[in-house]
Amino acid sequence: MVRPDASPAAVRRVGPLQLPIPLGVVAVFGLAVAALIALVIFDLSPPLAFNDDWMYAWSVQQLVAGHGLRIFPESTALALPQVLWGAAFSLGHPDPRLLRLSVVPVVALTAWISFVLARRLGADRFWAAVAGTTLLAMPLFMGNATTFMTDNIFTGVVMAVALTSVTWAADGRRRWLCVVLLVLAALERQVGLALIPAVTLGVVIGRRHAWVRTDTAALLASWLIPFATVAAAGRLLVRQPLYAPTDLFQVHVDHALFPLAAMLGLGLIPFGAALAFRPRTAGRESAWSISCAALGVLGAIGCLVDLARFGMIFPGNVFSPLGFTAILPGSKPPIFPGPVFQAVEIAAIITFAMLFIVRRRWWTPTAMPRDAVLLLLVSASQFLPLLAVQVFIYDRYFLPVVAPLIPVVAAVGTGALRQPLARSWAALALIGGLALYVVGEQDYLAWQGARDQAAQLAYQSVPRDQVQAGFEANAVYVELPRYERTGRADLFAILGPSQPAITLRFGSQLDPRIGLRSDPRPAVPYVSLAPGRIVLDR
Repeated sequence: MVRPDASPAAVRRVGPLQLPIPLGVVAVFGLAVAALIALVIFDLSPPLAFNDDWMYAWSVQQLVAGHGLRIFPESTALALPQVLWGAAFSLGHPDPRLLRLSVVPVVALTAWISFVLARRLGADRFWAAVAGTTLLAMPLFMGNATTFMTDNIFTGVVMAVALTSVTWAADGRRRWLCVVLLVLAALERQVGLALIPAVTLGVVIGRRHAWVRTDTAALLASWLIPFATVAAAGRLLVRQPLYAPTDLFQVHVDHALFPLAAMLGLGLIPFGAALAFRPRTAGRESAWSISCAALGVLGAIGCLVDLARFGMIFPGNVFSPLGFTAILPGSKPPIFPGPVFQAVEIAAIITFAMLFIVRRRWWTPTAMPRDAVLLLLVSASQFLPLLAVQVFIYDRYFLPVVAPLIPVVAAVGTGALRQPLARSWAALALIGGLALYVVGEQDYLAWQGARDQAAQLAYQSVPRDQVQAGFEANAVYVELPRYERTGRADLFAILGPSQPAITLRFGSQLDPRIGLRSDPRPAVPYVSLAPGRIVLDR
């Protein structure tokens, strides 16, 4: 052997250990993993129905029992991919916990697609990691993910459509996979049909100089197959629809426009500082920038209107100061302190203002990458149908509107000045959102368990159809058995008995100094960071 020469070139100082992945990226990915672990833990809670998921769980049960694909009449979504996936994932044992767990892979896939799209748009690894983690740290998204509802699965399919349509428009790859995903989106929720014009326009723009016959065939298939399958599924599987389209859809612009600012801001809070530190976009005002500014002003007006009507800027149903989906009557101790919830509202409004007023010139389509334009089209395709929803607008309806915008804004964050401050804010926002989810979900599971116990107590003294036990209990213990006996659905889950003998209500925790003298009604207490009781009110 020849001994190496100890020359200056051979002897080097050993510097600090260089990690293959920056520490900030590792920390953000760690938050994503923590969110998924928390989701799994909460999914393993008692096997109760949460929100609307009893309808889709019933469809899985019917399929597993050999009765074929059946859709409950109250369901406005077909949810066929979800039902088939739930039956396969649960291996023929449709326990509510297994059905909730079936949503976890879709949630993880949605996060991964956000990361991939952000990288494709030019985001560095940190901001792409933030894009992948944003939904996992959004209390609304995660609170809804701890159910077997359609919202999160549909959002995942929308993001998969976005990714495949972007690659199709760019280089012609994955066109047929995109067609398949468009069919799945429409069969999950009929509003998925609105994705078709968005994908068509994006592909036509992106492929106009490299068009081939296969593109024509794929586009024709993307229009014909989804519409045909949805029409066939609706005719064959929906036997007694309770809602006619004219009952659900009628143009009410303010229903969707007023909550838009709050919901977009809520979903993009981690990028607020990056938007604030983004360099000014050169150029003059255009019709696009003026329209964005007008949308920002309209959004601010909408927030003021909703604040005056509802006491908060978010449309509610899932995320409110009381907690997640706190729809029982009575006085529930709020799980989110007033100052904390107001801070979230302020952060959401500032983020929206930065996005559409301060950075309004950035939204000019000619100045944006084509991939970003296609993602905007996908987002718009899921917002425009909300303008025609007559009955109600819930916060969870905006999830497929917000999700495609996250990778776009992540790319903006990469070019922000004062990166240490912008990244610190993003990390703190993700931590805060994840904490809100954990706090809100433990409270939700606590009072749902107490509510079920209270319902069982009430059923021991009066017939079940004389108890107003809340939406889920009314459905599982009264409406579903009645429907299986008679073949008729009657909205008992929503309406309950006309003159209930017992009504379950929220009640605050008893004052230990006076005990039952303060409220002698029977009740089931629950343990939470904001403890309370479910009262049986005669």
